[in-house]
Amino acid sequence: MIEAVLNIRIPELWVTSLTEKYDAEVSCKIGGHSTKTGWGIVTIRGDDSAIDEMVEEIRGHSSVGKVQVKDRQPGMVSLLVDVVRCRACKVLVTSKAFMVYPVAIRKGRMKWLLITDTNKTVGKLSEALEQVDCDVKIERITPLGDKGVLTDRQEEIIQAAFASGYFDFPRKIGSPKLAKQLGVSVSTLSEVMRAAQRRIFAEYLKT
Repeated sequence: MIEAVLNIRIPELWVTSLTEKYDAEVSCKIGGHSTKTGWGIVTIRGDDSAIDEMVEEIRGHSSVGKVQVKDRQPGMVSLLVDVVRCRACKVLVTSKAFMVYPVAIRKGRMKWLLITDTNKTVGKLSEALEQVDCDVKIERITPLGDKGVLTDRQEEIIQAAFASGYFDFPRKIGSPKLAKQLGVSVSTLSEVMRAAQRRIFAEYLKT
C-alpha cells in the first residue's frame, strides 16, 4: 500500500474558475459519479460580501446541475452540488485508489491524498487525468508500511478492504461481508477503518 499526493487542476470543473477568481477557502467531498451526474458536499469560507456572488456563479457554471444551500452563516456556506460534467471525477472513482477527504482547493488547484496499491496505479491514474485535459503533478509517493503510519492490524484491514473492492464505486463488497471475511465484527471493522484514515490524514497534514 502507498500514499500519493497529486496536485491537480481540472479546467472544466466549477471549483477551478471560482477559486482562481475569488480568495476563498473551499473544501469538498465527492459523493459519487456516473456517466451523467455526481455530487459533492462543499464548504466555502471567505468574505461574506462575496459568498452570495460565488453561490450564483456555481449555479450558472456548465459543470453544475442543482445546487442546494444546506447551511449559511456569516463568512461560511455549505452546499450540496450536483455535478453534471467532471471527467476527472469519473476517472478517480473508477480507479484503484481511494481518496482521503476533505479536499482543499486553492487558486484553481486541489491536492488529492490517495491510498492505492502501487506506483504503477498512480502513473496510470495520472495519465488518465491528463487525457481528460487535467494538469497533474505528483507531489510525493510514500510506502505506508515504511512510514509506520498504520498499525499492523490497520494495514491488514485496509489492504484486505482495498483488494476486495470496498473502496470501489460502486462497492464490490459491503461492511458485513468484509467483516466476516476478516473474522471481526462490523463495529470493529468500522472503528479500525476510521482510525486508519484519521492516521493517514493526520500524517498528510503534518507535511
